[in-house]
Amino acid sequence: MTRLLALATVAAVAAFGVWLVIDGGASAASRAPGRTFALRVGDTIRVVGAPLGCRVARLDQLGGRIALDCRRARALTGTYGTLLTSRKAALVRFESTRTARVLVVARHGGGLHQCGAR
Repeated sequence: MTRLLALATVAAVAAFGVWLVIDGGASAASRAPGRTFALRVGDTIRVVGAPLGCRVARLDQLGGRIALDCRRARALTGTYGTLLTSRKAALVRFESTRTARVLVVARHGGGLHQCGAR
């Protein structure tokens, strides 16, 4: 059951990161169709009306791969975020402002690995 919940959480958060679209305050339901933005390493996006955002980064911890790093704004300690690459999706929990522990990693088209840390 825990494994299923973890997989569902990663899938939901990853889907959010992929479908994140910024529009000057208009709700997603009132737009047709959405816009696509091309982002580069270093670009950031934020959600209007919610304390959420993402950045595009090249992460040394992921072998230098480019990732979409999504998290909430404000204090991070005790909150969750996602890292989405072309190969994997990871759910992380922030232990401090600068340190996050990987909880679950899922490979696109593959399996799920739940880390032993709580």
